[in-house]
Order: sequence, then C-alpha cells, then structure tokens
Amino acid sequence: MGSQSNERGRAAEEAAQQALLSAGYRVIETNYRVTGAEIDIVCRDGDGVVFVEVRGRRAGPVSPSATLDSRKVQHLMRGARAWLGRHSQATADWRFVVVEVGLDDNGHPMSTEIIEDPFVHLPEFHGGDP
Repeated sequence: MGSQSNERGRAAEEAAQQALLSAGYRVIETNYRVTGAEIDIVCRDGDGVVFVEVRGRRAGPVSPSATLDSRKVQHLMRGARAWLGRHSQATADWRFVVVEVGLDDNGHPMSTEIIEDPFVHLPEFHGGDP
C-alpha cells in the first residue's frame, strides 16, 4: 500500500473514531491484528463490545459497506473471536458495525455514517432472507 493510501486510511480511521466517540462509543483499541485478520477499531457501548470496520471511499455508485464480501466478513469474524479470547470476553455480547467515511478527491474525510447492520447484503448472514 502506498503512502497516499496509508494517509487516506489513517484519515478515514481518525474520522471514524470521532464519529464513534460523538455517538457515545468508547474506543478501547485500534488496529488489532492477528494472523489473517485485523479489526480497525474495538469499542464498547451500552450493548457490549463493538468491532468496527472502517470503509473510506470517494463518492461513487457503490456504497463502501457493499464492498464487504463474505471472505472479508470471515476475516473480521476471526479477528473478533481472537480479540474476545485474548481479553477473556468469550461470553460478552458483541457485534459488528461499519463506519463509512466519504472522502474527497484529495483523500480528506467529508462525511461519516455508522452502519449498525453492515452485512445485510450477504444472505448467508441472514439465513437467506433478503
């Protein structure tokens, strides 16, 4: 990944953290990595542990959360399970959210949206229901 992509990624993650803090989440860890997985942000809120995937993109016809495929979701699941195990939280309530960060042509954040049910477009995560 080039330095410009790294800068865009950092800017998107910072914007996502600010959006989460403003929405009442408490950020407890960033860029948690294990073999084959990374969780961008780990938070807590009144409902438990929240694993956050940040998707920064310029405006276009495809929403950033729609770029999540089942392979990426499996990587997120692996990371979440590893984090829960490492922090003795195996019985904690947990969920995923996506923070979409809209970027301008220079890679600067313009907007953020917290998506609470980010896998709705993947039927395998809803028993085949649309």
